[in-house]
Amino acid sequence: DTTPDSKSERMINRELTNRTTNELPGYNANPYDEAGWVHNELFESYYESSSKPTSVSDIISRVQALADANPNFNSIKTATYRAVSAERINYILEHKNTCVADIIAASSLTSKGKVSLSSFVNSLIVTFDTESNCDVLYKFVTDYEKVVLEDSLLTARDKQLILTTTSIARHSTYLAKKKPKKNTDPDWTILIVHIAAALDGAEYGLAESITEGLVAGIVSN
Repeated sequence: DTTPDSKSERMINRELTNRTTNELPGYNANPYDEAGWVHNELFESYYESSSKPTSVSDIISRVQALADANPNFNSIKTATYRAVSAERINYILEHKNTCVADIIAASSLTSKGKVSLSSFVNSLIVTFDTESNCDVLYKFVTDYEKVVLEDSLLTARDKQLILTTTSIARHSTYLAKKKPKKNTDPDWTILIVHIAAALDGAEYGLAESITEGLVAGIVSN
């Protein structure tokens, strides 16, 4: 199926009307931006909760329980939702240096989409490591998203996968730089693992991208 999920798009557009239009780190031009919003809601819920499991399977269960209790997550979760795979998370964590390249190569992106996303991810990681200003990071990601949205050679599927991944990357990087870090908060220096998992999950849908990206980020800490 090369067409974006119509249920997801309908729900996202409805949900986004409930957001403040200029609220950061949102970017309303991205039709898949609900992915980033819900990802951060679940991120906040996870780190506010008292129980923080340590095994991959227990972290998956905890994230899924929080997701199932979140109405915004349920509005984009489809009937064919695929649960996060512990095996997949372990694979990504064991291949930190190559997981993004491997996942992009194996994805359903076109050749042009693969080159575009690879270049962006490599640049984002360098920028994230050297830039402490969340607004600079925000602009870096939205400038790329604008290019993707206007590129007529990228397919609808390319745009769905790329923009779902960039939404989660933009929201997480902004949150990481914007919020004063508490001792209980994770260190998002392992951004690469997060992005790889978000893209891996995006192959199946928006909801999968959110939960897989979040689980990978938590486990890598």
